Amino acid sequence: MSAARYRALYSHGQSGALTAALRRFEPAPPSAASGTSRAWYDVRTHRLFVQRMPRPGRRALIHEYVRALIDQNFHLARIAQWRARDRDHWEAAEAMVDGVASLSSGLPTPGRTLAAQLRYLGGRAALTSALRTFPQTTEQLLHVDKFLERERALPVRLPARAGGASLVASETFGELDVRNLLNAFAIPGADADAEGWGGGRLAVYGDVAVIVLRWDDTEDAAKWQAAVPRYASAAFVGTPARTCPPLDACWGDLAAGVYGTTAVLALGPGSAAVAADLLQQD
Repeated sequence: MSAARYRALYSHGQSGALTAALRRFEPAPPSAASGTSRAWYDVRTHRLFVQRMPRPGRRALIHEYVRALIDQNFHLARIAQWRARDRDHWEAAEAMVDGVASLSSGLPTPGRTLAAQLRYLGGRAALTSALRTFPQTTEQLLHVDKFLERERALPVRLPARAGGASLVASETFGELDVRNLLNAFAIPGADADAEGWGGGRLAVYGDVAVIVLRWDDTEDAAKWQAAVPRYASAAFVGTPARTCPPLDACWGDLAAGVYGTTAVLALGPGSAAVAADLLQQD
C-alpha cells in the first residue's frame, strides 16, 4: 500500500483532529507519488468508475472487477459501519477484500499473503469464510495464525485527562498502522518491529497527538523502543535527542517512553507531560 493511499484510507470518514494527528507524525513524507487509482469500484453505488485518460492498466481493471463480484456475493457496504467504530477492523476487512481480488489481478496488497495462505490451506471454502467473518484486526490480517486463532486486540484504556489536557478524540491504531508509520521513513526492519503488537490507539489530548501501544511482551516492547530513535531521526531531521525523565527521550516536541509492555509516542507542546501521565496509567 502506498503512503498516499494509506493516508487517504485513514482520513476518509475520520474526524479532522485524528487525521491531523496522524499527519503530524509524518511531517515530511518521503514521496509525493499519488496513490489515486484510475479504476475504482464504489460499494455505495455499486458502480465501477474508470478514468478515460490516462486509462487504467489491465491489472487495475481486473482488481476492481473482482471487488465488484465480491460485493455482489458478500454485500461489502456493511463494512463501512466499522470505520468510525473500529478503524483497524475496517481496514483489515477492506484489505481482506483487496487481498482476495489481488489473487486474480496480481496487484500487491497487504491482504494478498493471507488470502494466498487461506487458499492453500482450505481452498475456496476458506476464502469464502474469510469474506464472511473478516479479520478483526490488521494483526490478524498480517499473521495467518492470529487470524485462525481469532486473537483479539488488547484493550487500551485512555483517561479523560493527561498532562493537564483533555481527551479530544481517539481511534484504534493497528499493526499495519505501525508498519506504515515506520515504512514511511524507510526504517530498517519496520515489519519485524511492528510484530508483537497487542493493541493500540491514536488519540488527541489538547494540542498533543498521541500513539499508545500495548505489546505482547517486554521483548516486543523493547524492539519498538529501539526503533523510535531511528524514526525520530528520520522524521524530524536535525532535532537532537534530550533526556526527559521518566520518559526514554524527547526530540523537540516529540516524547517517547516505554513502561513494561506499554509504549507512548506523543507530539506537540506539553507532550512529555501527557506521555508521562499515560505511561503511569498502565
